[in-house]
Amino acid sequence: MGMIPTGRFVWFEYVSKEDRRAQAFFAELFRWKTKEVPLPQGTYTMITTPAGHAIGGYHQPPRTPVCPYWLSHLQVHSAEDSANKVKMLGGKIVRDAVRIGDMGTMAVVTDPLGSLLALWQPVRVEGSGNYRGTEGSWIWNELYSEDPDRSIQFYRAIGGFDVARSHAPGRYDVLKSGGIGRGGVMKVPGASPMWMPYVKVADPDAIAEKAQALGATIKLEPETLPEVGRVAVVTDPLGASIGVLRPSHLM
Repeated sequence: MGMIPTGRFVWFEYVSKEDRRAQAFFAELFRWKTKEVPLPQGTYTMITTPAGHAIGGYHQPPRTPVCPYWLSHLQVHSAEDSANKVKMLGGKIVRDAVRIGDMGTMAVVTDPLGSLLALWQPVRVEGSGNYRGTEGSWIWNELYSEDPDRSIQFYRAIGGFDVARSHAPGRYDVLKSGGIGRGGVMKVPGASPMWMPYVKVADPDAIAEKAQALGATIKLEPETLPEVGRVAVVTDPLGASIGVLRPSHLM
């Protein structure tokens, strides 16, 4: 197997005891479909785009989480070694590295400020790990942090990211690998530390309106950000937030 490229968010998992409700909501909102995959201990429900690309999954945890959330998966060379490194850097291991069928090895951790993150070591590297750039697929990942400098130091060490400062009116740091932006870090006072993914859409305004009609709430009204594009953030009926973006340039 070739070298596993790090510094890429390659999977996003919706964690909730009520995943069937989430599936129905996102099927309406993004036309996402599902695909059942057999595992040694049951089955796993994958999320697929209308074009048939697998981009994530739905997971029912043993215990009901305080609130449903999206779990970002960072691709790494070794899930076990990276989890140990997280602990050395002030984070915590939530779930030790475990083999997931014949797909790979995963560990779940929190960074030093409390954001949950999965570390994913695939058995087989498929593609470059870049965002697909197609409608209905992931296009960005964003970290809410009370201390961006500390977060950046941590993710440099764990993911090997380079960092660039955007030209936004406020501070916004872009995590890059292979010369490509993979996610952003922004300070949101009072917000819970978390990673939140964005989906590429043609019309964020229409998606936000549709989400609201389906029972979601608008967390960020649609707005145009210079050199970024048109964005909106919604909180689904179960309480997990997700962003949508129509980029102003090719992503």
